[in-house]
Amino acid sequence: MTSVMTLEQRQFPIGKWSPKKSYSAKEIERNIGIIEKYPAKYKRLTKKLSDEDLAKAYREGAWNVRQLLTHISDMHIMHYARFKQALSDENPVGFVANINAWNATAEISSTPPADALLLLEATHKRWAFLMRNMSESDFNKTFFHALRQINLTLAQALSMAAWHTKHHFEHIRIALQ
Repeated sequence: MTSVMTLEQRQFPIGKWSPKKSYSAKEIERNIGIIEKYPAKYKRLTKKLSDEDLAKAYREGAWNVRQLLTHISDMHIMHYARFKQALSDENPVGFVANINAWNATAEISSTPPADALLLLEATHKRWAFLMRNMSESDFNKTFFHALRQINLTLAQALSMAAWHTKHHFEHIRIALQ
C-alpha cells in the first residue's frame, strides 16, 4: 500500500536545496557522478512514452513530463555556462532565465523527448569533463546567482545542479506512477 503524497512532497520530493558552506572532495566527486549518470537514468525512465504519458504532471498545475525534460536540458546548459563564466571571470553575475517563459515557447509542446535527452546527455558529458579537469581551488570560484541573490561557489553550484537533476527525475517518476 502506498501512502498519499502531500503537495509539498510532490513539489519537493527530495527536499529543498540549501547550500553548505563547503564540500569535501568526496561530496564533489559524488555530485559529478550524478551529473554523469543521470542522463542515462532519464533515458531509461522516459523510454517509449506515449503522448499521453508525456502530458502527465506530478501535481496539478505543474509542468508535464515533456516540459520537465526540456526544462532540465535547457537549464543545465545555463548551469554549465555559469561554470564557464566563473572560471573565466571574477565573480560574474550568472546567466538567468525566465524559466516559465522559456517553458512556454512554441516548440515545447512538440519537442521530441529524445532531442531534449540528447541535449542533456551532451551537456552533462561536457560539463563532467570540465569539472574533472578543474582544480580544488577552481571549485571555490564564485558567481552571483541573481535569482537567489547570493554568491555561490562552484562546489555549491554543483551541489545545486545535482539536486536539480535528481529533483526533476523524481517529478517525472511521480508523474508516471
